[in-house]
Order: sequence, then structure tokens, then C-alpha cells
Amino acid sequence: MNIKIDKLKDGDSSLVFSADEIMSLKSDDLSMVSSNELKLNIQKNGDYLHICGSNSVEYGAVCDRCAAEYTTGLIVNIDYFFHIGDMKTVNSNDIEIIYPDDNDGNLEFSEYYRESFFLAQPLRSLCSEDCRGLCQKCGADLNKTQCGCKEEEKVDPRWEKLTELLKKNK
Repeated sequence: MNIKIDKLKDGDSSLVFSADEIMSLKSDDLSMVSSNELKLNIQKNGDYLHICGSNSVEYGAVCDRCAAEYTTGLIVNIDYFFHIGDMKTVNSNDIEIIYPDDNDGNLEFSEYYRESFFLAQPLRSLCSEDCRGLCQKCGADLNKTQCGCKEEEKVDPRWEKLTELLKKNK
């Protein structure tokens, strides 16, 4: 996924990466199942580039509660600012600096896309909202079966006297 930044003219332009190009990024840590094309809007203003866009991706995940593999989707939003000019004109530490001389006027955008993909993922991966997870004692999948473990009521020793009072009142 290369962007030829030395060929860009000042102003707005757009670039489209096909779904096949996105799927070619698939690796061990990036388990994409399908993708649609990525449409990028590129604004060049002097030494600055603003690249933004989005696409939707389906990927394989593992449920954090029951460890089941499932397929889910998300929208990958792209929003990057680059400074492509001389280092002396930079006035902010928040801008990534890309030197076209070091990369023959091309910006390799694959790693930025991967970064955006990982940042778009939810904090918890759940196969469903009502996933019951695994039994903490026997490891049975509570979504499929009811385990035979007895639920032991653990009472904090500091509250034992209060629970005794509750039992007496019943």
C-alpha cells in the first residue's frame, strides 16, 4: 500500500486501495476474513499531508469469556497528519515526520493501516453480549451446557455474624 507523495499536488485528492490490497496485509496477528475497498482523502498543503478515510473489515477473533473463535466486523477509521518537508519548519511534536528522500517519494501506508485496525478493536472481544463464559471450577462452556459444580456460598469472615442474623430471621 504505497502512496506516491512526490506526485501529489497541493489541494485535495483521493486514492482507493482495493479489497485485495487490504487482504494482502493478512498475517499471524491480523486475521482478516474480508474487507471492502479503502477510500482515502488526501489533502496536501505545502509540507503537510492529512490522510483520512475508512473501510469495514470482518476479522476472526477469540471470545474473552469462553475462548470460542468467531467472526466479527468493525470499521477502520484512518486519520493521520504528516510533515513531509524540512525538519526546520516543524512546529509541533504531534506530527509524524516522513522524509520522501529516504523512501524515494513513497509513503508505505501498510503499517499505519495495521495500527488503525488494532486501535479500532474493542477492549473486550465477546462472541455475544450474553456470553456466559467458562465455569471457574471445571472449565465447562456455560453457553453450551450447565456444569455440575455446586455453588458454594463464600461469605467474607467479616460479614459472618450478619449472615447468621439473616438466617435466624428467616
